[in-house]
This record gives sequence, structure tokens and C-alpha cells, in this order.
Amino acid sequence: MLILLYNAVFVKFPYLFIQRITAIILFLAILPNICFRKKDIFILILFGVYSIFTMISAFVNKDNYIYTHTLVGGAFHVLIIFEIIQVLLYALKFKNIQFVIKIFLFLSFVYVLMNDFLVLFYPRAFRYECLLGNKFSVSYKHIELVVLYCMQRKKNTFLLAGIFVLSFYISVRVNCMTGAVGIGILAVLIFIRAEKLLQKRIFFVSAVGMSVIFPFVYDFVMGIYPVQYFIVNILHRTAGMTGRTVIFDYLPLIIKNHLIFGYGYNTAYEVWIGATDWYPNAQNGFWNCVCEQGIICAVILILIAVYVTGLKENKNCYPLMCIVYVYAILGTVEITMDITFIAWIIMLYAMKRSGKNYKRDNPRIQRRKIYIGVH
Repeated sequence: MLILLYNAVFVKFPYLFIQRITAIILFLAILPNICFRKKDIFILILFGVYSIFTMISAFVNKDNYIYTHTLVGGAFHVLIIFEIIQVLLYALKFKNIQFVIKIFLFLSFVYVLMNDFLVLFYPRAFRYECLLGNKFSVSYKHIELVVLYCMQRKKNTFLLAGIFVLSFYISVRVNCMTGAVGIGILAVLIFIRAEKLLQKRIFFVSAVGMSVIFPFVYDFVMGIYPVQYFIVNILHRTAGMTGRTVIFDYLPLIIKNHLIFGYGYNTAYEVWIGATDWYPNAQNGFWNCVCEQGIICAVILILIAVYVTGLKENKNCYPLMCIVYVYAILGTVEITMDITFIAWIIMLYAMKRSGKNYKRDNPRIQRRKIYIGVH
């Protein structure tokens, strides 16, 4: 189930139907093992409300597009969220979170190894997209690899530094400066170990708030000389951030009359190309979610993230906190509030909730205690 879940969530297959078939197979595997815990009721309600409004948005917009089927896309989005929750809860019944991390780390290593080998030695075979998808998918996969390795109980500092360097180099090689910046932010967060700071909900709200307001204050931000120097001279991008400032100019027009329910799940590409003839999405995590699912879904998703990041810290989940923050910060200029972001939030929640109560909640351990007690 973990292997299927990983491929349904973290791997961007070139054909969408592969991901959907994987999700259906996983659902059939989950059916006999569905489980709920009373202590998870609050987050389940939040995700339930988020799912309901996602489907309302999909239904309201179901007949508005040529290529996008909002009901199908929305249904699979909700299904995969359900699968993430169920697989992690089921895994934690019989194993600890380290078992989940090991499976995901192994799969990430295999995919990254194959992708980087082709990028380095057969670059002409992937002129437009790499094995893992576009340049953003490649960079985010390396960020994922770093985080999963950091969550191992036994880590080699030199190997970790090597993974960071390789990840940064590959991001630059595929020309993904956003990913390179994300790896840099992750490295800073990992090495300064600011657990208490990242756990404060106000700090996460500030990080997301920056993403929310940025499309409306970018002129002011770009007027700051250090910011302009960093973008132009360090990242070698134009002051317009490769067209993002033009995209932000279109944003008020596109969300007009669609603020509450958006245009329906997975419609960003068709909506933005139709409106601009060139730009494929909002290039902002929060506002792209608003465009697709509406302001209610976007706010609920942020509330879930704020709730989870503010839960009492588990000493082993700091790297997960870091990647949630990295995605929130990169959401300023990229569409990072997707199913992967949701998966990291749920995994962070599962890890925080499983720490102290793992032995109490694990039925195998309880049966062993009874057996020992009888004898």
C-alpha cells in the first residue's frame, strides 16, 4: 500500500491515467482495512469540509470546459487524500513512522538515481522534460530525498552534505532556479535547527501570508535593491521574474466572479491559457488553489497546515516541518499547494500524533504484553 501511495502522490507520470489506475488499485487494497481514531476527529472534519467544497466547486463548473473534467479530477483528488490518511493510519497500527520513511526514502532514491543518471549522461534524451517530469518536479523530488534522509535516526553528515550539493547542482542543471532556492532554504532550516520557531503558528501564518499578498505588492518588493540584485545577478532572471509579474496583473481579472468556488479542480491550465494565450497557471500556491477550488478550500487548507505545524513537536519530525515551510515559502512564486503539499502535512500530523502513543495504540505490542503477563 505504501508503494502504491508513493506512486499515486509523489510521482508525476507522463500520462495521468497511470496515476488514477494506481489510486483505484490502492483504494481496493484499503477497503478491508479502513480505520479511524477518535483523536483524529478534528483534522478529519477539516479535510471532510475541504473535500466537500472541492466537489461542490467541481460540480458547479462541470460543463464549462473542453478538455478538463472537473468532477473526475476533483473525485480523484479527494480519493487520494483519503488514501493518504488511511494508509498512514493503517501503517502506524503495525509499524512505526520510521518504517514509512524507509519505504519512501528507498523509492525516492531509486527515482532520483535514474533521473540524475539520464540528466547527466544522456541529456539529449530529455530536452523538454526529464524522467520525473518538468524541471520543478525534478527539483522537488530532490528536496523530498533530502528531507526523508534527514528523518533517518542514523545520518552521515558528509553524505547529507553530498545530497544537498547534488540536489542543488541538478536543479541548476535543469534550469530550475526556484528549486535551487528551495534547496538553499531547506539547507538553512535543517542546519540552524529552529524547532521552537517553526512550531509557532504565527510564524507559519506569516510565511503563508507573504505568499498570499505577494501578487499585490510585487512592484514594491521588486523595487527593493537587494531583492532585485538577487533575482537579476544571482539567479540570472529578469526583474519580471520570467513573466510572473504579468501573470499577477491578470489575477484580479481571472478570479473575478469565481472567488468562492473557483473554476473547478485541475482547470488552471485551460483557464489561464484561454485567458492569456501564454501563461499556464497563477504561479502562486494560494491563488492557484483559489482559481481552481475557490477561496473556501484555500483557506481551509491553510488552516489545516497551521493546525498541524502548531501541534506539540516530536523530536524526529523537524525535517517534515522544514519541507512544509519550504513549500509555503516557494508558494509565493510557484504552485506548491498541491497534493504533495497535502501529503507532507498529513505525514507531519501522523508523525506528531504517533510519537508518545505509538506503544499504547499498537495492537501487536498490546497482544505481546498480554501474552507475557499471562505467562
